[in-house]
Formats: sequence, C-alpha cells, structure tokens
Amino acid sequence: MKTSVYILFILFLAVTITSCKETPKPVADSRKSDYALYDASGGFHRLSTYNNKEAIVLWVQGNGCPIVRNALEDFHTIVTEYSEKGFQFFMVNSNIQDDRAEIAMEAKEYNFKVPVLVDNAQLIAEELDITITAEAIVLHPTTRKILYRGPLNNRLDYEAQKEIASETYLRDALDAIAKGKTPKNKQEVTRGCTVTRLSNQPNKKDLTYTKDIAPILAESCVRCHRDNGIAPWAMEDYQTVTGWSAMIKEVLLSKRMPPWKADPTVNEFKNSFALADSNARKIISWIDAGMPPGIGKDTLQGLTYNDAIWQRGRPDKIIALKEEKLPANRLIPYRYQTFDLELEKDTWLKGVEIKPGNPKALHHIVLTNKATNKRNAIVNRKIWPYTDNYIALGGGVDQLTMFPEGTGVYLPKGTSLTVQIHYTPTGKEDSDKTKIGFYYHDTPPKQEFYALSPSNSTFKIPPHTNNVKIVAADTITKDINIHYIVPHMHYRGKSIKMSIIAPNGKVKELISVPDFSFNWQWLYQLKDPMFAPKGSIIQVEGIYDNTVQNPLNPDPSQELHFGIQSTDEMLIGFFNYTLADR
Repeated sequence: MKTSVYILFILFLAVTITSCKETPKPVADSRKSDYALYDASGGFHRLSTYNNKEAIVLWVQGNGCPIVRNALEDFHTIVTEYSEKGFQFFMVNSNIQDDRAEIAMEAKEYNFKVPVLVDNAQLIAEELDITITAEAIVLHPTTRKILYRGPLNNRLDYEAQKEIASETYLRDALDAIAKGKTPKNKQEVTRGCTVTRLSNQPNKKDLTYTKDIAPILAESCVRCHRDNGIAPWAMEDYQTVTGWSAMIKEVLLSKRMPPWKADPTVNEFKNSFALADSNARKIISWIDAGMPPGIGKDTLQGLTYNDAIWQRGRPDKIIALKEEKLPANRLIPYRYQTFDLELEKDTWLKGVEIKPGNPKALHHIVLTNKATNKRNAIVNRKIWPYTDNYIALGGGVDQLTMFPEGTGVYLPKGTSLTVQIHYTPTGKEDSDKTKIGFYYHDTPPKQEFYALSPSNSTFKIPPHTNNVKIVAADTITKDINIHYIVPHMHYRGKSIKMSIIAPNGKVKELISVPDFSFNWQWLYQLKDPMFAPKGSIIQVEGIYDNTVQNPLNPDPSQELHFGIQSTDEMLIGFFNYTLADR
C-alpha cells in the first residue's frame, strides 16, 4: 500500500513539474530601453520579446571588416554552445555605409548563423555607444543594461592572429551570468573596424523644434495625436511635446510608434505615415540635446481640425447608423447593422468615408454588400460573407476610402449594405453612433473595383507555441491589377506577408508586416498597382505567437482555431483589384 501511494505521489509530482514547465509565467519587464530593429532578412526584433533569456548578446558586425570575418568561426562556436544555455544572440550593424540588402549579401556569403540587426541610422549605436566592430555587448534581459562589453577573446589583432586564443573574455562573462554572478564589464580593448558615428558629424546640435521637429510630428504623428483623435494625448505645441519627450523617445526606440507597420523596403504606399529612422534619429537627438525651441512659428499650433467636415465635401448619401451601447470593459461581440441605400437606379460608388461617433471605441468596421457574396469574378470557390467582396474597411485613423481614378463599385438599384463593427472598451460605459458617407460617380467609370480575401478557417494553434506558420491562398482565373491591401490577424498575430506567386513560380511580395499588431488595422494603398497574371496564387502567410512572451496574448493556454471574436484567431488577406486590360 505504501509503495502504491509513493508511486502515485511520484507520478503526481512529475505531472506537476511538467505542467509548470508548460505554463511559464510572464516576465516582469518595464519595457524601458526596449530597442527594436529590422534584421537584414526583413524580420523584426523587439528586445523585450527575449526577456526570458539569460541575457541578450549583440556582436557588432560591419561589411568588409577583416577582423569580423576572421572572428566568425569563434563567434558561431559560442552561439552554438550558449544558445542551448538560454542566451539570445544577434549581430548588429551600425555602419552608415551598409544598407539592408548589402548586409544580407554579406550574411549569405559568410554564412551568418544569427540575424543581423540593421542600425544604419544609428538609433541603437547612440544608446549603446557603439564605436567599433567585433565588440560583444551583453545586455540584461529585462533592463537592457550592459553587463559586459569587449572582445570575444584575444586571438585576433590588427593584421595578426593566433592559432588559439589564450583568453576567452565573452565565454567568461556568459559563464558568470549563467551562475548568477556579475561578469567583469570590460577586460580588454576590442580590435575591430571603427564605426563612423553620425553624432560626430557637423550640424548635429543645430536641430530645433520649430525648424526640424514640429514639421516631422505634423506629418507623421498628429493625425492621431490631436483633439478628438484616437491617441490618448494631443501634440498641440512645444510645451506639450517637451512634457511627453521621454515617452516619445521610448516609443521611437521600441518602434511602437508611429503605428504604420509595413516594412519600408517592400513596396511604396500612397497613404503611408511611416517615420523614417533618420527622422526618428532627429527627434531623439533633439531630445538628448535639451530640446532647443528655435525661432519662428510653431507648426503644431497652426493646425486645425473639424471632425464635422467631410474630407471630400458633402457626400451624395449619408447614413447614420443606429446607436450602439458599449460596456466599460470586457469583450464586446461584433455588432452588425443592415441599411437600405434607397437607390432608385443602378449606381456606381466612387468612395466611402466612415465617421466614427466614438473614435476611441471603434476599432474597425467592414462594409459589405451581401448580395455580391454569392460570386466573385476571379475565383472558383465558395465566397466568404463580410470579407470577400467587401466595399470598404475603416480602421484606426484611416476612415476615408476613395477608389482609384476611373474605377468604382457597382451598386444595383435597391441595394442594402451591411456593416460589421468591432469595438474596444474605453474603461467607462460608452456609446457610438457612426455615420457613413457615400460618394457616387455621375457617369459609369471605366473599370469595376473588386475585392477578394484569401482566408484560412481550418488551422489549429497549440497552447504555448511560437512561430506557428499558417498559409491562406487563392488561385486567380484572370489577369488582375492589385491596388489596396489589408492583412488581418488577431492578438496572437506576430507577422504577416502577402505575395503574388506567378505561374512560373516567381514570387513578388505585396506587403510585409513583420511587427503585426491587432491594435492597428490599416488599408495599405499601393503607390503603383501590382500585376498578377491569370493562374497566379495570391498567398497570405501568417506567423503566430501563442506564448506569454506575446504581451497582447489574452490566454496562451488556449488552443486556437478560426473565429470572429478577437480572442479567436484569423488569417485573412483583404485586397482590392481591377481586371487587367492586357
């Protein structure tokens, strides 16, 4: 009897230990110094994502540096051994002369084993004082404070090298950290190639608020940071901006703001409000220099907004949706409304503007014609309601959708439309009464503007799993030109790409969003439409993070499937197209 009880106890203990291993706890992290960079392959890395590691090791790389190239074998050996011990490794390139494509070529030629973070605007070089390549910088996983900086070992010197190193500085530091000890911070001067620093260039300290900073904020920030905007505070003047300056620097270094998420090297978009790293650097340099005000007028004080005015003038038809009552918190199920446009004849729609009554609560809204959800011009499959053949999608601050010149959406006489509305709670009991304005063509346009949305509804994402890849695809039956794109996932979405795979196998990327966030739903308008020939596959590839390391994840213990609520998951690639005249 005692033996049986003992065995049961051991089994219970084993199950408990296994359960504990499968249910990690979130790591306490202030998210300060939470640096974020693209890597040379187009991936995205925010360092707080790796706060469950023993430490984060950055090794400074530079194209053409002979010491870096000769030290690669030593570095890769350390990577292989210490990755298994819980350390996270990256290279970082802060050379102003090396762009992402050039770094990717160097990585391929020399078979780099870890991603290279691209910092040629030197946002991170300024924070970590990077001045030389081949230097290792070891960061604390939650504070990102430097625990060690120095060479890998003493094997290499300028124009000289030993067969075997007699000192193993980085190994010693990592061994000390693994044992909970503090390593020697710097043991020897690093031999490497000097990194030319932008901060040493002329005119670095000439930045002023009125001349340099306010115009950047006006272009990329105030569309949200304004009175009655979706942001929590308004960029009204110099005093306000300086008061928020520490927070501005923090969100720029972590690339949480501005929330335009498309990879800047994959296509151009007409409606982009992305902030170039060079402009982020200007803002941060200005903050670090004491925020000189400059002379002249304050651009932000001269900006005015009138939310009662329609952006393209008074629409031909205005629909006021029924008021929606909203709870203070918790999940708000999708709301649906259908309305009659009262069309007395067949009509061509030129564009739509959505005016949220409560912009802080309305997350996104999809406008669709359910009558057209029975067919599509370019696929042979069942049509999805609310997604395929959608007319407009409003999200965030982007609520005006004008169709490309010479195109329109056909609305037969007597058309009724349906909206699917997603709300997020504001912390108090609230309400919303949204209006939708419709702009009509006077005469039929040259081309019909269509929509399609490749989707996957049969996937499974296991609990506590990361980098789960899911694909959706449609094969098209006609030549088309793609104009607008809306990649869509929910809270576990990590990154998403949409591509055209031509019949000959050639792949053209439409968009890449390597730092996907469900909080920001944008309709990306291609600057130039992209052609997809008949027989092409329009592919959507989503990567999901269902772990505690995903700060948006409501419950990593859940197995996830397709569902319309935010706590479920989706993979949808909305896009708008015209038939190609070829």
